Amino acid sequence: MTRAFLIARQRKGGKVRTVVGEVRHALQAASWKVDWVIVTRKRDLTRKTARAVKEGCDVVVIVGGDGAVLQIAPSLARTKVALGIIPTGTGNQLAGNLHIPPDAGDAARMIVSGRRRQIDLGRVSIDGAKYDFSVACGIGFDADVMNKTGPGQKRRLGRFAYLANVVSQAGEISNVPHEITLDGVRTKTDAAQVFIANFGWMLAGMEPVRPIAPDDGLLDVIVVRASGRLRGVLGGWEALRQKDLGESREGHVLRAQARKVRIATKPRRLVEVDGSVVGRTPIVVSVMPSALTVIVPAD
Repeated sequence: MTRAFLIARQRKGGKVRTVVGEVRHALQAASWKVDWVIVTRKRDLTRKTARAVKEGCDVVVIVGGDGAVLQIAPSLARTKVALGIIPTGTGNQLAGNLHIPPDAGDAARMIVSGRRRQIDLGRVSIDGAKYDFSVACGIGFDADVMNKTGPGQKRRLGRFAYLANVVSQAGEISNVPHEITLDGVRTKTDAAQVFIANFGWMLAGMEPVRPIAPDDGLLDVIVVRASGRLRGVLGGWEALRQKDLGESREGHVLRAQARKVRIATKPRRLVEVDGSVVGRTPIVVSVMPSALTVIVPAD
């Protein structure tokens, strides 16, 4: 019998209890044993999940978005416990990349019938703390947008809250000096934005032409050089259209891959991991190959 631990966080204005009940019944209908809990604090997601893993559960099912996954991923990293996702957050980038159904009932049935897939995780060391990410780490403009997107705006606009702030803040895109070290090789460049990515789809449903594989043991590094609204838009488009590693034809984008990345900037810049702002540069990022087992659609 599969033993599942179902966990969710109660948020203001949310209907998490209804979703948890629907998911619990779907898992139990498949003869799974289900323990479940609804918490109110972020740190309880981490604490309760760590305890469930220690007690021998087979699957942890999280009801929430990328922020909730960020809280529990360290407890599941490098274990045999699989992660099932019921995507109910504002940002559901990991679920979107894995083609997990957006409907809670469909996602629960997918967890029962799906297959297990191992993916890499990134680990960010910043200001003495460590954070794991499944999708991407962003430095610069992207993190500024995340920082200015408040809970109330997310509740009103959903994922469009991020897009609204991208548009409103685009005029503030500007290059600053970066020192970027990839597997020990150091370069200096001006940049407005740096992505360290494990998956390709990061915002607005767009993916780069050159695929980003989440299970190759490497992190993809995308450096965008562009100041101002128009150049920022063009630089972002150039990053999406680039087909090869190295400098883009127009010279505004650098694509590379590495196992370990160090980034320092002057002035210090905000850093986000999977949509949550965690601090400011400098940072060190490393890859943990095949660290997380996730349940994805069988087909």
